[in-house]
Amino acid sequence: MNNIKHIIFDVDGTMLDTSEGMISSVKYMINEMGYVMPDEMTLESFVGPRIQDSLVRVFGIEGEELNKAASVFRNRYKEGDVLLASPYDGLEDVLRHLKEKEYTLTIATNKRQDFVDALLDKFDLSKYFTKVYGTDMQGKYTKTDLIMKCLEFCDDINNNETVLIGDSRYDAIAAKEAGILFLGCLYGYDFKTIESIEQYNPIAVIDDITELISILC
Repeated sequence: MNNIKHIIFDVDGTMLDTSEGMISSVKYMINEMGYVMPDEMTLESFVGPRIQDSLVRVFGIEGEELNKAASVFRNRYKEGDVLLASPYDGLEDVLRHLKEKEYTLTIATNKRQDFVDALLDKFDLSKYFTKVYGTDMQGKYTKTDLIMKCLEFCDDINNNETVLIGDSRYDAIAAKEAGILFLGCLYGYDFKTIESIEQYNPIAVIDDITELISILC
């Protein structure tokens, strides 16, 4: 794997455990919209994907109702739930090692740009990343769009020298669509077994973020 030069990180379930704040805002939105509260497993499935995609998948809504529900969620989240998060143990040590090895580090996340900026500032992690791409205010950008932005910014590095590190099928599919490598995480919100990741042909699978040091350094 020593040909890798550019590492793109997902955030939710990969770098940070953001489940507490996300689920709190999802529950608030559900109550405000008058929806039936789903089970805990369904609530947890909101962590990671775009809020619009989760709302369509779980409640089957569209149009103005979809926009309103997404807006209720985002307004609640930005009021404070966004900061209810914590880095996975060893994250900063990993980022420091990767930076010392002169990897180019970027972020592509479905989290809104101002939300991810607030989290990186809270945990003093911005210094490790060359560029950070979150989604737009309307949530129009897909994960593939955001990965492509990272690739365009680092246009001196080839796609086959770039890997996305993520914890979900959405990450794996986006990496394939963008034509880059994928490395899967089992400690996040989606993938729970090696078998669940294998169909996406990852270059490696990790149970703990600190394993990146032995794999990439």
